[in-house]
Amino acid sequence: MATLYLLMGLPGAGKTTLGKMIQKETKAIRLSSDEYRLLIFPEPTFTQQEHDNLYGLLDHNVEHLLEAGHSVIYDANLNRRHHRDEKYELAKRHGADVKLIWVKTDEDFAKERRKKTQDNRLIPQGETSEKMFDRIAAVFEPPQKDEPYETINGEFITDKGVEKLL
Repeated sequence: MATLYLLMGLPGAGKTTLGKMIQKETKAIRLSSDEYRLLIFPEPTFTQQEHDNLYGLLDHNVEHLLEAGHSVIYDANLNRRHHRDEKYELAKRHGADVKLIWVKTDEDFAKERRKKTQDNRLIPQGETSEKMFDRIAAVFEPPQKDEPYETINGEFITDKGVEKLL
C-alpha cells in the first residue's frame, strides 16, 4: 500500500533533509514545493495565482503517483490544518496511508538555519528571510488531537532516527 508522507515544521526545521532521508530509505518519490516553484516559475512572484497553480500541480502529481501505487513525500509547509485536511482527503481517495511527521526544531535555531540556507529566489519581493520566517511561524498550527503524527528533532536528524520514525 502506498503511503503519503506529510512533513510539517517551521522554515529551516529540517523538512527537506528529512524528506531526502525518507526517500533514500523507502524509495518514495519526494515532491518539493520549493523545487517545483523554481522549476515552473524561474522568477517567482508569489501571487495567489502562482501559489494555486503550484499546489494544484503538486496535488495532481501526488494523485497520479498514489494511483499508480507509489509512496510520496510531500515536502512543503503543511503548517495549517486545512492544508493537511486536503492531503488527508487526497490520500483517502486513493487508498493510501498517511504519515504526518512534525519536524520540531527550536524556533530560533530554525530561523538562523533558514537565514543561512535560504535561496533568495524563494523570498517574496519586499520581504527578508527573517520577515518571511516570522510570517510563516505566525500561522503555524500544531497537529490537533485527532491527527495521528510522529515527531523528530530537526536539529539532529540521523539515519537511525529516520529508521525509528518509519
